[in-house]
Amino acid sequence: MIANLEVKWFYDVIALEEYRSFTLAAQTRNISQSSFSRRIQALESALGFNIIERGINPLQFTARGKTFVGYARNMLDDMDFQIGRIKGRDNVKQSIRIDAAPSLSVILLPQIISDYADSAEKIFFVESINVNDAVFNLKEGKSDFILSFYNEELMNYPFINHKVMDSALHLVTPCNEQGKPLFSLNSEESLPLMKYANNSYMGRQVNQVVDQQPGIPFRLVFVSTMSELLKRMILNGKGVGWLPEFSIQQELESGKLAIMDESLSLKIGAWVYRSGSRLNLSAERFWTHIKAR
Repeated sequence: MIANLEVKWFYDVIALEEYRSFTLAAQTRNISQSSFSRRIQALESALGFNIIERGINPLQFTARGKTFVGYARNMLDDMDFQIGRIKGRDNVKQSIRIDAAPSLSVILLPQIISDYADSAEKIFFVESINVNDAVFNLKEGKSDFILSFYNEELMNYPFINHKVMDSALHLVTPCNEQGKPLFSLNSEESLPLMKYANNSYMGRQVNQVVDQQPGIPFRLVFVSTMSELLKRMILNGKGVGWLPEFSIQQELESGKLAIMDESLSLKIGAWVYRSGSRLNLSAERFWTHIKAR
């Protein structure tokens, strides 16, 4: 049983994680650097494991240290929330921090949040960022959830996942006012391709299909990581490209876009990922909502 943990140490380790400097963290906590160092050592002694890597510059947290920072942040958030309720304050809210892939943050995330009934005790903080940055934030305890496509690293311990959507990527062409496709796979002319960047999940999926279709005369003319930007370029008649089904339903139904060949479509899915460590009360309730959808 862990005993003699002091609340101030939790604030200390969060400050250290934020500033990555004993000097700056100590100044923030209004104590001397030597006293701050002793408090971090006392915390490590009480926990029974190292929080930071010794002898490494710049300062780095151990794997256990990263997990503990996330736990400390959520524990303090919960404590402040519960004390506020005990005091009778009705304006106390907990934060739910979500990092989301750009296309999912526009289309899917608003649906997940809007049908969540427990709205009185939380504030959502949402960032639309690339997956690498999102994974880093989750590992460092700086976010509660990631809404993203398949990520092999996040499928394993210490992370938890829940699938929230199945969809597909379709190769589409813009259409004229009469609904006739502007580009065809049977054309002898090269097809201007609107493509995802190679370092993105979508880009890697599309590259596999393109590599397997050497007979299709694609001509790369535009590259972006943003699905909505590629969609706008295609709708403006600038070329063809793969777009997620969930973002083009209206355009397909209205005849503004057409699927060129369904045999070239790719299955994709979306997951919500989180740490296996306990989150704050509101975040845990939101996780329960996600799994029940």
